[in-house]
Amino acid sequence: MHAAFFRAPGLLLAKLAAQACVFATAQTATAQNAPAMLPGITVQSTLGASPLDQAPASVTVIDGERARDRQWQVNLSEALPGVPGLLLQNRQNHAQDLQLSIRGHGARSTFGVRGVQIFVDGIPSTMPDGQGQIGHIDLSSAERIEVLRGPYSALYGNSAGGVLSVYTERGEGTPQLQSRFALGSDGQKRVGLKARARATASAMSSARAATLPTAGAPRVPPTRTC
Repeated sequence: MHAAFFRAPGLLLAKLAAQACVFATAQTATAQNAPAMLPGITVQSTLGASPLDQAPASVTVIDGERARDRQWQVNLSEALPGVPGLLLQNRQNHAQDLQLSIRGHGARSTFGVRGVQIFVDGIPSTMPDGQGQIGHIDLSSAERIEVLRGPYSALYGNSAGGVLSVYTERGEGTPQLQSRFALGSDGQKRVGLKARARATASAMSSARAATLPTAGAPRVPPTRTC
């Protein structure tokens, strides 16, 4: 009885040692089969300017002064009709926005812009669902308008069939004050006032105010037939 009592701890220690050996072997096999962790790679690119004719993308740049020349400056339909691959429909209804499509992207939208990314001074103006509007863009204060078409539009976001970027004027040089007046038929007239100035060495300011009253097209009475 006493001999059997003292042999039991020896058997228990032998079993524990065997299990520890099996566990260590399993850990070694798992470490050998684990995939090797590669070091992280960071890719950075620098923003460099290049001439427009050397850009590897379909880009059209419209100068603001040329877009405003002899125009009402109501919306972008006055400045974008000559851009290749761009279709813009204006229903002459200020309650609905313009319909814009680039190379077919956004053509199925009844109004507004869908499938085309819109930026104003680098700030996205497109909602998360891809719908956007360009009625809020002020043509009278635009310095330039850039239209990007083709595969390079994917650099600006997912499902981007094109990019429309508008950059507003900066208050540079001596203070300037400009006024504009236009008069048309059906009671339509436009009065605008724009001021530009540099406040400090690092602060620039530009302000604009305009009004566009119109009476609309005259109502044509219905004709009666017998």
